[in-house]
Amino acid sequence: MAVNRREQAVWGLFADWCAAHEQPPLPAAPLTLARFLAENPATVASQRRRVGVVNAVHRRRGHRPPGHVETVRELIDSRRRGTVAARADAAAAALARLPRRGWPTALFARRDAMLLTLAAAAVPYTRIASLRLGDIDSDQRGDTVSVTCPDGTAYTATTPAIDASPVSVWEEWREIRGLQHQFPSPRIVAAHLRGQQVRNAAAAPVHLPLFTPIDRWGDCGLAPTALTPAAVSAILAPHLEGTALPHAPLPAPEAHRARRPAPRAEPAPVPETVMTLDPETFGRGLAARRRAATDLAGVTDVLDDVEDRASRLLDDLLRLLDDPDPGAQR
Repeated sequence: MAVNRREQAVWGLFADWCAAHEQPPLPAAPLTLARFLAENPATVASQRRRVGVVNAVHRRRGHRPPGHVETVRELIDSRRRGTVAARADAAAAALARLPRRGWPTALFARRDAMLLTLAAAAVPYTRIASLRLGDIDSDQRGDTVSVTCPDGTAYTATTPAIDASPVSVWEEWREIRGLQHQFPSPRIVAAHLRGQQVRNAAAAPVHLPLFTPIDRWGDCGLAPTALTPAAVSAILAPHLEGTALPHAPLPAPEAHRARRPAPRAEPAPVPETVMTLDPETFGRGLAARRRAATDLAGVTDVLDDVEDRASRLLDDLLRLLDDPDPGAQR
C-alpha cells in the first residue's frame, strides 16, 4: 500500500485500532472512523490530520473517503430516516391492534395510543417520560401534534406517519387525564369509556405529568408520579415488536350484582397424594424471577443508548469536518 513517511504513523495507528476492533481499515466506514477518533483523543488539529490521512489513503486505493463531509452527512440522514420510518411503521401497526372496548382495557389502549404516537414522532423514551400536559399542542387543520420537551427539543406527530389522527389520540388522552385529575376514583373514567354520561372535567393543569403509572384496576393513585423512562420502554417495546397482549377486562358492575344460579353438587374429589416440596423452592423461584427482571429491565434502554452513541459520534465527526480548515477533507 502506498503510504508516505508522514502518513505511516497515523495510518498505522488507525489500522491497528481497526484490527483490534475487528473492523476493516480499507475501505473503512464513516462510523468506524468516528469511533476511532472518539477513542483516541487528540487536539483538533491532530484529529483533522488523522482524517486527512485516512481520506488520502482511501482515495489512492479508489475508495470513497470515510471522512468526507457529504459521506458522513448522507449516512447520518439515512440512519435517522431509517430509524424514524421503522419506528413509525411499527407504531402504526400497533395502533391498529389496540382494543377500543372493555375496562380497564380501553384505558390502557388510550394511554398506549398516545405513547405510540410520540414514539412514531421519534421522541426518545427519556423525553417522553419527562413530558407534561402543557408540552403538547395540536393543530386541528393540519391534524398534527407538536411536542416541546423541557429541554427545548421539538417534535411533530403527523397523520401519514401513523395512519391515524394524532389530534384525536391526543384529545382522547387529554380528556382522560382531566377526569383522572378531577375525579380520583377510576369508576368515573370507567363510566366515561363505557359511553355513560359523566360530569365534564375541568381542564387538567398544564404541569400534570402526561403519563403516570396505572394499576390493573385502572387506578393511578391519589398522588400520581410520572412514568420512568424504563417504564415507558417496557410499555412500548412489546407494542413495537408486535408481542403486546391486551389488558384483561374486568367485569362490569352489573355483572357483580347479577344473581348466579346455585352450583350443581359435584361428587367429592378423590384425595390425591400431594408431593412434599422443598420449603425453599418458592423463595428460590421468586429470587430467580427478580434477578431475571433486573437483568433484562434495561436491555431496550441499552440498545437505544448504543444507537444514540453512534449518532453522537457521527455528529461529532461531522462538526469536525464542517470546519473550514481544508486539511480535514484532503
